[in-house]
Amino acid sequence: MHPSHDVRGTKGKELNNRHIVLCLTGSVAVSKSPELARELMRHGADVRVVMSKEAAELVTPKLMHWATGNDVTTELTGKIEHVELGQWADLVLVAPATANTIGKISWAVDDTPVTSVVSVAMGLKKPVAVVPAMHGSMYDNKLFRENLERLRSAGVHLMEPKTEEGKAKFPGAVEVVDLVINLLGPNDMKGMKVLVTAGPTVEHIDPIKLITNKSSGKMGIAVARVAALRGAEVTLVYGPGTESPPAGVNVVRVQTTQEMKDAFQKGLGEKPDVVVSAAAAQDFVIKKPSGEKLRHDRPLELKLSPAPRVLDGARKLVPKAFIVGFKAEYGVTDKQLAAVGKSKLQEHGLDMVVANDVSRPGVGFGGETNDVFLVTKSGTNQVKGTKEDVARAILHVAVVERHKKK
Repeated sequence: MHPSHDVRGTKGKELNNRHIVLCLTGSVAVSKSPELARELMRHGADVRVVMSKEAAELVTPKLMHWATGNDVTTELTGKIEHVELGQWADLVLVAPATANTIGKISWAVDDTPVTSVVSVAMGLKKPVAVVPAMHGSMYDNKLFRENLERLRSAGVHLMEPKTEEGKAKFPGAVEVVDLVINLLGPNDMKGMKVLVTAGPTVEHIDPIKLITNKSSGKMGIAVARVAALRGAEVTLVYGPGTESPPAGVNVVRVQTTQEMKDAFQKGLGEKPDVVVSAAAAQDFVIKKPSGEKLRHDRPLELKLSPAPRVLDGARKLVPKAFIVGFKAEYGVTDKQLAAVGKSKLQEHGLDMVVANDVSRPGVGFGGETNDVFLVTKSGTNQVKGTKEDVARAILHVAVVERHKKK
């Protein structure tokens, strides 16, 4: 096996045993194709690449062979590669797609390896996804827009580009992979509503200064993203974290703990099936914040009062929901961590508590990985991995328990 296949499944299993034909055309955005191919593989996919002549002049086939560990098709021969690839594929992804290629596909012109593979796939009723990338003026061309509509009407999945600097820019690899997972990945949360809180909250000392914590929002963002990819309708109540919210999610931005609680209560009114309170809301608020900027030339004593508890009362408002709370500790043993998780589980009538020790190396606020205890009424399970691994573990239990109640 080619060494590049070692990356398969390192970020997730959503595309395990899925065959993706990645078609590349002559946009400068093709420079991002090696990373896109690798990201698809990191979620389990087997990727084979087809390149137009123009694409091969910008990125070499050798590089794409290295990226995927598979042979690259740059021309059609007596082996009828376009038919074999179309039959092999679970999905054909044209990314990036130039205006020229999109026009050819929309009118069934098969004069390149890319357009021929797409033609076969469409004839076999295989899913086809297209990600345009070009100058903004070309994207706004009326006739080009008509070509896009022809593709939509034929069942082709289109991903809107990012419009910046007068260009219809290629999205990031993560966004494109999300599209593929939406089309091919598990859809076991379709029809479910999920409410997630994420990030820190802030409490003002004066109009400029404030108190907060180190939460980045990554854990809650991961839960929201994974739930959306599995078909759920997701509302994310998000404090001032540093992470970008995932696509396809209803985002409610908040600042203070009271704002988060109010937004959370409103979200509970929508009767979610799963509630994941991952936010690191402040424990205290300033009792009397100053209406004017405080000067540094005089001593200052702050009086703190307990902040409102975001989760309080949630069980009464959504008695049938699967509710997950988080508990962050510092410098405790595994036994102590499991104990405080169990205590919070009982105190709030929760279905799960995710307990973690933020003092442990590599798993604190802002880290890419986590080491947590999932505490439920039936026991405690330790999960180590990326924050998306933890998110998948949380949602797996939630989905199983929801199905048991039906």
